[in-house]
Amino acid sequence: MPYDAIILAGGQSNSELRKIAPYDNEALIIIGNYPMIYYVYQALRKCSLVRNIVISGPVEALRTIFAREENIYFASGGDNAVESFSKAVEVLREKGISSNLLVMPTDIPFITTEAIEDFIRQCKKYRADFFYPVTSKEVNEARFPGVSRTYVNLREGVFTGGNLFIIKESIVNRGLDVAVKLVERRKNPLALAKLFGLGLVWKYLTRQLTITSIEKKFYQVTGLKGKAIISPYAEVGVDVDKPSDLELANQYLAGISF
Repeated sequence: MPYDAIILAGGQSNSELRKIAPYDNEALIIIGNYPMIYYVYQALRKCSLVRNIVISGPVEALRTIFAREENIYFASGGDNAVESFSKAVEVLREKGISSNLLVMPTDIPFITTEAIEDFIRQCKKYRADFFYPVTSKEVNEARFPGVSRTYVNLREGVFTGGNLFIIKESIVNRGLDVAVKLVERRKNPLALAKLFGLGLVWKYLTRQLTITSIEKKFYQVTGLKGKAIISPYAEVGVDVDKPSDLELANQYLAGISF
């Protein structure tokens, strides 16, 4: 079953990144020999299960970067990630959208085809509306020692969230309002717990929270069946949103040539 992919490239570069990389849009920041978004695109393009790719962001600049590529489409970026996602979905619907959408931001240049394909393979084992990867602190520290991440203590271990997800096309419209709230709280575990009620807050504070209990509460609150996928690839979670991250990306990716 093929997947259509969306890259969210509408994000404005924050003030700290702009001091060392003078680009208004983070997708255009040069890492090694290429704009940051090109690493994400290449990882997607090599994935055998990905059909069409839509990039939502600064269209004219993106057309220049990807002038030689095929089966790639563009949508203007929105005021936030959810609006950019919605515009990309509209483009895909005009082209004949598949039933599964793979969505990721532009600021994860470490992402690899292997990590994407592993995530998809794991998702295929379950029936759900929405799939989201998490990685353990051990995996992240082994791959990227010392990189700062937001971790959550769960009964199963210490985890951090990933930066991509799979969503069923049939529930996109219902899921947009939920997505807005999740995006706003994505880097604040306590705020996320509050979104789903005081019971989850208490379990979080007492370290009794489990992945299963989060999934059950997610369904009760949203009516959508979500599934967390434990990924063995730290690349799904490490993003570039501060100068130290950009320095790390240049160290890891400087020698890559496509």
